[in-house]
Amino acid sequence: MSRPRVLIVGRSGTTTTRLRAHLSRRGILVRGAPDCGAAMEALRPGVFDAVVLDVQGAGFAAVAFREMLQSDYRGMPVLELPADDAGPEDVGLLSAALEQEIREARTRAEKSDSPATEEGEDTFETPLHGFKFEDLTSRSPRMIELFKMIPRIAKTGSPALIVGETGTGKELVAAAIHRHSPRRDAEFFTLNCGALTDTLLESELFGHERGAFTGAHRSKKGYFELASGGTLFLDELGTISSAMQVKLLRVLERMEVRPVGGADLVKVDVRIVAATNASLEDGVASGTFREDLYYRLNVVQIQLPPLRDRPEDVPLLGEIFRRKFSADQGRSDIQGFSPGAIRLLQAYAWPGNVRELENVVERAVILSAGPFLSEGDFPERLRRTQARRTSIPTFDVDEPLPTVVDRLRSTVEREYLRRVLRKYRGHMGKVSDHAGLNRRTLYNKMQVYGLNRDDFR
Repeated sequence: MSRPRVLIVGRSGTTTTRLRAHLSRRGILVRGAPDCGAAMEALRPGVFDAVVLDVQGAGFAAVAFREMLQSDYRGMPVLELPADDAGPEDVGLLSAALEQEIREARTRAEKSDSPATEEGEDTFETPLHGFKFEDLTSRSPRMIELFKMIPRIAKTGSPALIVGETGTGKELVAAAIHRHSPRRDAEFFTLNCGALTDTLLESELFGHERGAFTGAHRSKKGYFELASGGTLFLDELGTISSAMQVKLLRVLERMEVRPVGGADLVKVDVRIVAATNASLEDGVASGTFREDLYYRLNVVQIQLPPLRDRPEDVPLLGEIFRRKFSADQGRSDIQGFSPGAIRLLQAYAWPGNVRELENVVERAVILSAGPFLSEGDFPERLRRTQARRTSIPTFDVDEPLPTVVDRLRSTVEREYLRRVLRKYRGHMGKVSDHAGLNRRTLYNKMQVYGLNRDDFR
């Protein structure tokens, strides 16, 4: 039997050092992760026998991380690290409890282990091996880094700029920033700047007095005044006119507004989170967006990757939406996706990103005859592009070259493994030999890229 392996998540202090030494003397291999994001990258099925979690020092998501472990790694013991001033006796008791939990978990695993799938067992349902933060869920390392960044950004009162394509979840990120900020008990307001004319936008932002224009039968507070003490999310900011840019800059500099038709200035206290699906840098270069407003808003920038750059999230999010809409539509008969449907979803480029994926899964749930969502339940546009080559992922030229190369390498590696798995119909021995990878490395890479051998049989 292999030596037990334990992952310790959290701070590196006296208690951790004592526990490491105690476990090592007992022949247990120990690995540390400074926070929950790093732990997510280290975790793989079968790699660790138990997790020791420092709830206070493991980072912002310790509670959600524990829930994820209990959901996705059922049977894995999760113990809590004592306070950093714990004595040797406390560490010894924890070590003994840990060994006992590992022995019992291994015994349960041996009893339930079966070399073959039982007849009738559901092999198509997508497992929810993902990391959840607020209303965002992902297994992408880039998104997990973003999850770790949000609480740090939220603690400040500085403006933040969220950049990402339509449908990537910019409003969800803005709402998460608000909920983790000192302003969480105040209001969070959202305004889509691209949907309004200049006149309407000015009225919505700054308010107006009675009689200020035709139809203004009463005074109305604007979003800046309503959101005072809270957070105002300005979506599609790159679409506003030059005249509105000047007025917005004045408010951001002085934190005071003058309602349309009014004479008096009103002081406000608002945290601005803006979003754009276009490059404001290009707007500054072309003269369509004011440079001073750009730097006022771009104190902290958050880049949201498109769904095509994180294909490992497609099965995960698809399954989340499948469960949601199956419950909403009363379709408990729908149990998951067929292998062909999973391949179809992963081959598509998703120009509409997560919002488009949600839409097509809802449609599939409505149309499906069950028990699995199949290729025919999805729109024709997905099937037309299934055979299209994987595109080079987008990247920012301001990123370091190693970062860009790593991302390109990941895309090529995933596509290579997907084709070899299809060639050998999921036969792991043949795939391992063909790819020149040992079994453990192959399984780890498949887990990272969201590839399931059953989808290729």
